[in-house]
Amino acid sequence: MLAMRVLTLDVGNSSVDVCFFDGELRYVGKFAHRELPRLEASKVLVSSVKPSYEPYLKDLYPHAELLRPEDVPLETSGIDKGKVGIDRLLNLYGALRLYSKDIILVSFGTALVVDLAVDGVYMGGFITLGLLSSLKCLHERAELLPELSLEKVEALIGTDTRSAMLGGLFAQTSSYIAYCKERWERHFKKELQLLLTGGDGRLFENMGLYDPLLIHRSMLNLAGFL
Repeated sequence: MLAMRVLTLDVGNSSVDVCFFDGELRYVGKFAHRELPRLEASKVLVSSVKPSYEPYLKDLYPHAELLRPEDVPLETSGIDKGKVGIDRLLNLYGALRLYSKDIILVSFGTALVVDLAVDGVYMGGFITLGLLSSLKCLHERAELLPELSLEKVEALIGTDTRSAMLGGLFAQTSSYIAYCKERWERHFKKELQLLLTGGDGRLFENMGLYDPLLIHRSMLNLAGFL
């Protein structure tokens, strides 16, 4: 008997990340919204933060299951889950189920999201500009600053435009994450596991654990496949 083939789609603001699971999780690729292929699957699970894309997605995959906040069994400290992005909820659910009950989760995407759970309870978090979004903003708002590709530059001090922009961005992001961790550990008097996810998280994986496919594992775990 053939194993069930489950497709997981992470629909972000800029693109769609695709995985499939047939006993083993495999990364298919990243696609522009309108270039998502029709792939054969027994079941399709979707996390989407782009409501305007959902009618197109349902045409492509009529039986897709679009996960909603109420589908995620996550205890919060009084936070209304209906007002939190499904990607944040799923990532936190997976982090708690697969890693630790005391955890800081940093998600790298269009936005940079830092979320906290203590004793298995979601406490809240912060949302700031993502790395590529920050570079794009600088380029668009400052006429003399170039458009740069994202790469890791650990410069003690910038000596040209490239090292000043990329080195500054890396220093800013790593310092921000370290600040949140130190502040929350002091406040809650707990050692907190640091978990990174999202493609750009690879640049900071020396700071903690890195799971680029966390949201896909989360969807599969929620559906009972992992």
